[in-house]
Formats: sequence, C-alpha cells, structure tokens
Amino acid sequence: MKQAPALLSNRNFLFLWLASIVSNFALAVAMLAETWLVINTLGAKEQLGLVMIAGSVPRILLMAVGGVLADRMKRSHIILGSVGLRVLLLFAMIPLLAAGKISMGIMIVFALIYGALDAFFWPARDALVPNIVANNDLTRANSIMLTTNQIGLVFGPVLGGTMLALFSYEVIFALTGIMLALGLIAIAMIHEPPLLLGRARLNMLAELKEGAQYMIQTPVLRALMLVYAAANLLFMGPLGLGVPLVVTDLLQGNASTLSFMQSAFAAGMVLGGLLLTLYPPTQKRLLMITVVIAIEGLLLAALALATWLPVALGLQVLIGLGVAANNVPMMSLIQHYTDRQKLGRIMSLNSMASMGLAPLSYALVTGLFSMHIGVEWVLPIFGLLLAAMMLAMTLKMKVIREID
Repeated sequence: MKQAPALLSNRNFLFLWLASIVSNFALAVAMLAETWLVINTLGAKEQLGLVMIAGSVPRILLMAVGGVLADRMKRSHIILGSVGLRVLLLFAMIPLLAAGKISMGIMIVFALIYGALDAFFWPARDALVPNIVANNDLTRANSIMLTTNQIGLVFGPVLGGTMLALFSYEVIFALTGIMLALGLIAIAMIHEPPLLLGRARLNMLAELKEGAQYMIQTPVLRALMLVYAAANLLFMGPLGLGVPLVVTDLLQGNASTLSFMQSAFAAGMVLGGLLLTLYPPTQKRLLMITVVIAIEGLLLAALALATWLPVALGLQVLIGLGVAANNVPMMSLIQHYTDRQKLGRIMSLNSMASMGLAPLSYALVTGLFSMHIGVEWVLPIFGLLLAAMMLAMTLKMKVIREID
C-alpha cells in the first residue's frame, strides 16, 4: 500500500470524516425517535430491552463473517452497502407508521435487520482508517473521527426532541433517511487503496480460525478482548436501558429530557475526543483503559442518585468522556499491534468477544426490571461490580500494567 498523505490533506479521510458526521447526526435522531416510540407510543418501556437484544444477537453472530469480508474486499464498498440498506429501512418505516401498523414485533424485526447490517459495517469501518491513513496519524485520526462523530450525537438528540414535539414520526424518519443518503454520497467518493493479501485465500472458517489464534496468542489483544467482554456485560445493559428509566422514573421527564441526557453523554465524548486529539496518549494505554472503565462504573452507580436534572446531565457528560477516553486508545492499540492483513478479522473478533455478552447484559437488566427492581438499585449493582472487576483484572494481568 502506498504511503498515506498527511491527515488534513488526505482526501479519502476527509470524505470518511464528512460521511461520519452526517450519518451519526441522522442516526442519533432516528435512535431517539425509535426509543421514544417504544417507550411512549407503544407503552412498552419494560420491553425496550427486547428490542436491544434483537439488535445485538445478529450483530454478534454475523460479526465474524463481516470481519472476513473486510479482509477480502474494499472496506468502503461494504460500508456503502450497509448504510444504503439502512436508508431503505428508514423509508420502509414511513408507510407502516402512516397505516398504524407499527408494533413491538415489527420493531424487533427492524432491530434484527439493523444488527445484521452493523455486523458488516463495523469491522469494515474500523479497518478502513488504517488503510487510508499513515501509521503516525492513526491516534489523531481515531480521535478526530470520534470527536466529530459525536458532534452529530450532541445536537442530534436535541434536534430529535424538538422534532418529536413538532412533527410526526413519519416526517422524522423521512428527514433522517435523507440525511443518511447524503452521507452515502460522501462514502461513494472514497478511493480506497487495494488490499495487499500476500497469501493464498483460505476458506472462511480457516480464516476465522487463523484470526482467533492470532488474537489469543498476542497478549495485548487477548487482554483487550477480556477487558471489553467484562465491560460490556456490566455496562451496556444498565446504560442503554437505565438512562431512559432514570428520565421517566427518577427525573419525571419527557422526550426532551431524554434528548438532553443523550446529548450530555455525547458532549462528554466530544470533550474526551478533543482532549485525546490534543494530547494523544502514548504510554500505559491499556492501564489507562481499565482505570477509566472502573471510574465509569462508579459514575454509573452514582446516576441512580440523580433526581435533579443538572446532576444527571453532569454525570452523563463524565460517563461520555470516559467512554471516549477508553475507546480511542483501544482502537489505536488494536491497529498498532495487528497485522494489516488480519485487521478486519481482529476488529470483528474483538467486537464479538466484547459484545457477545451485551445481549446477556440487556437480558439481566430486563429481568431485574421485570421483577420490579428499580433503576435506583440496578445501576449501583452493575456499576460497582464493573469497578471491582477492572481493579481485579489490572492486578492480575501484568500486560495491562506494562504495555504502552
């Protein structure tokens, strides 16, 4: 592969950057609308976890296939196809809403399809950046992508809350579909260098086995896999299902309140991304990740005490900052320590290992809620366990304390 140009003069990176901003803005609005549709319009807040589980299962089952494809073909083409189908799904919701046919069953089916598309999108997206960006620009590129992506997520929920107050769901999904289509145009403008395979292509199962062995035999990749598996088990469910219930049960809020909470989280991620862009970490990055995740656990537990909106918003900002502070170093570590020819598979396998426990996390939280255990108990249970587990793993695994 030819040497990538400097980051800010890199045409491919700029188009990817633009596409990410537009797409994340559109998806933030759509996700808020879908969440409020389930909670408020369908009156099924206890079943919101079923929708999230439905989105997680196909994402996990197909992620390995997506990783193999990301190592076989142009990653920008995979992104183009998956986002294009997402546009069609958004427009498909409009006639169903207009006819009053939306139900929990339909929302679960759409979530299954979204999850399947994500399984191909994420490995391709994560493996594309090092294929178009120079090695010494990877940390900055990841930080810039994260920061600018979150700009859409900061203003997206605010706009989404306003749109929910002013427009019908049909109008909202039409507008977000159009925005996502604009992102498709930018993705189509990316000219990705061809992959240099350098070996005979194996069958899919053999390639997956090769990638899994490589990950297990590489200490830093193995440690990352274990850390994020634990984090997703104890963090994804409480955050995804807990925040909407904090809004309805503790803050007595509405759709606008939920949009403020989501925007505060995204604002924290923007702040974290900006700090990492200005001061990219180069030493003890894995140790930094475990410490930050432990702090996130404590903040998650504290969220159960937030009965005043400014306090809840402040906690959301800090949690978002923490997510950015561990996601960017994680991405850079994987890209730095992985053979480029295996990067798609390693990205997908790491996601599978970590996200594989996300449906269980959603199921556990949903089960506790169905037993009438309130969010004020669920969040501390999971948050304190997460902090304790990160501390134990840091003390137990030498590579976490020593790797740069």
